[in-house]
Amino acid sequence: MELDALRKVNLNLLTVFELLMETRSATETAARLHTTQPGISRKLAELRRVFADPLFVLVRRQLVPTPRALEIRPTVREALAAIGGIMETGGSFDPQQSARTFRIAARHTIEWMLAPRLRSYCDKHAPNVRFAFVNMQGVALPEKQLEDHSIDIALGRFEDIGSRFQSLGLFDDDRVCLVRHGHPAARAKLTPARFCELRFVTTTDMFGKDNEVDAWLRTHGRHRRFDLYVSSMSHVPLILLQTDLAVTMPRKLATYIARFHRLHVLELGFKLPKSHYNMVWHARWDEVPSHRWMRGVVAELMTQDASP
Repeated sequence: MELDALRKVNLNLLTVFELLMETRSATETAARLHTTQPGISRKLAELRRVFADPLFVLVRRQLVPTPRALEIRPTVREALAAIGGIMETGGSFDPQQSARTFRIAARHTIEWMLAPRLRSYCDKHAPNVRFAFVNMQGVALPEKQLEDHSIDIALGRFEDIGSRFQSLGLFDDDRVCLVRHGHPAARAKLTPARFCELRFVTTTDMFGKDNEVDAWLRTHGRHRRFDLYVSSMSHVPLILLQTDLAVTMPRKLATYIARFHRLHVLELGFKLPKSHYNMVWHARWDEVPSHRWMRGVVAELMTQDASP
């Protein structure tokens, strides 16, 4: 679209489009923008004219995006983010006044520890700032989501980071075993032989896959037994409390979970290389004050000890 055409378009329409994509509701979008539902309907009509497409169709009282809306959303989101970054660069950011939503991609295991800490921190220092967690499938860096601003940062164990991105090391962590109090395995050292006598629980997405523990065991001619696969790690603590199953997980997370459940952290009787966890973001956000603030808060909370 050339400049002559852009002059005929109200760029506030892009904000309306993005909120409609997020809420799928004209009523909620109107509330978020402090306007009326008829006003949002008029803007939607203008959006449809600009893009020559219905963009949203009403299905069971919900606005469902058309293929064209899904196609243009990454570009719209990136444009809004870039404009926001330009407006902030060189300026200031007041977390007490901000109502921004930051999006974080992370595995559930990181979300468990970080989400409550973030909310507690914001309740004191940034009451209207919100965080939305996006489950990260696998361990690869979600480059496309960082590019189109579907997410602000990614947290995990990322090794191959392209030049378009920046990263910050957070912590190194090793693996331990978690079992219920009174578990027979808690009475003796977990040698490789005793470890492989245990029965384990893990998530279904790990079915048939090896993590670093399994890789080490295989190189030493051993393997362990998985008796249960569950849809989410969030189910595991309650399963451990009621069975003799065991799970391996990063020490930082295991120590954190053991604060809230009667579970015992067992040292592995064999040494594994530590895993390095880092935070990754797109380089375009380096100097944007709100993004710098958010990264600083996340880094501080992620490097905190798991102890009370």
